[in-house]
Amino acid sequence: MLKKQLILRDPLSFLGCETDETEKKVNFGAVTSRAGVGKTAFLVQIAISSLLKDKNVLHISIQDPVDKVNLWYKELFLNFTHNQDAKESKQLWETMLAKRFIMTFETESFNFSKLITKIDELNTQNIFVPQVIIIDGLFIDNAIQPDLILLKEYAVKNNFTTWFSVRTHRHQSDDPVTLLQQLGENETLLFNMIIQLQPHKDQIQVKRLLLTGERNDRPPLLIDPATMMIKETIN
Repeated sequence: MLKKQLILRDPLSFLGCETDETEKKVNFGAVTSRAGVGKTAFLVQIAISSLLKDKNVLHISIQDPVDKVNLWYKELFLNFTHNQDAKESKQLWETMLAKRFIMTFETESFNFSKLITKIDELNTQNIFVPQVIIIDGLFIDNAIQPDLILLKEYAVKNNFTTWFSVRTHRHQSDDPVTLLQQLGENETLLFNMIIQLQPHKDQIQVKRLLLTGERNDRPPLLIDPATMMIKETIN
C-alpha cells in the first residue's frame, strides 16, 4: 500500500512522463538550475521513484562521498513517509537499498571511459546491473559533448535511462533551444528531456522545457525547499 502511494508521487509523472512508453523515450535527461536550488534532491527523487518501480539505480556522484549521498536518500525518504507506518516504511527502505548502488569519483579522476569500464565490471561480475543511472556533480559544457554522445550510445545499447544534473548561471537563457546550445547541443539532439528548477517566491518552481515538436499541457510544479516535496502546481 505504501509503495503504491509513493509511486503516485513520482515527480516526473506530474510533468507528463507517467507512462512506460514515455519513460522509454526519455533515456537521456537533464535537471538544470543555478547552484543550491535543488538539483541533487530532485535527482534523488527520480531515483527513489525508480527504485519503488523495482528498477536498479546506479547513483554516480562527483566529489560527494557515499555517506553524504546516502543521507540525501534517507532524508527524502523520511520526508515522504513521516506519517506512515514505521515498520512498513523500514521494510520498504531496506528493499530499496538492495536495488541501489552508489559510486563516487573525485573530479580529477573522473572520465567516461573509466565509468563505462566500471559499469561493465559490475555487470559481468554479477554485482549490479543498472537500469537507471544518475550522474550528479559533473560540469557539462560543449567540450565533453563527444563523451556524452558515446555515453548515450552505450546507455541506449544497454537499455539504461540516464539523468544528469546541469548547473546553469544567472545570465543563461530559459529558452530550451538556447539552453541546449549552451549544453553543447548541435543538430543531433542529445538530451530528450530537460527539467528546470527556479526559485519562485519562497518555493522552487519545477518545469519541463519543451523541445522541438513537443507538446505538454502540464503546469509547472511548486516544491517546498525545506522538504523538497511537491506542494502544488502553478496554474
